[in-house]
Amino acid sequence: MHEFFNSAISIDSTSSIFAGKQFIMDRFGSPGLIAAAILLLAITILLLAKIVHITFDVVRYVVIPSVAVTFIATYFLPYSFTYILPVTVALFSVVLIFKS
Repeated sequence: MHEFFNSAISIDSTSSIFAGKQFIMDRFGSPGLIAAAILLLAITILLLAKIVHITFDVVRYVVIPSVAVTFIATYFLPYSFTYILPVTVALFSVVLIFKS
């Protein structure tokens, strides 16, 4: 146990991973190691799915509408595309915040 805490505070991350693996093997055996691997894989998949979902929401509700509104606004307003785009991105970001 003392080795696990010493490796956890060290700078080398691989030694803490191996110490954690050894800790699980000592306490729970191979089934515990398999369960820990499945748990870490499930958490990783859930986090990646959440990141992909957030990315698609930003593209769908912020990027595409703000570029479209900016493109249309350049025909009716005397401002250039680069001046209008930050305003529309801010506007649609607020819309996304209130949507979620």
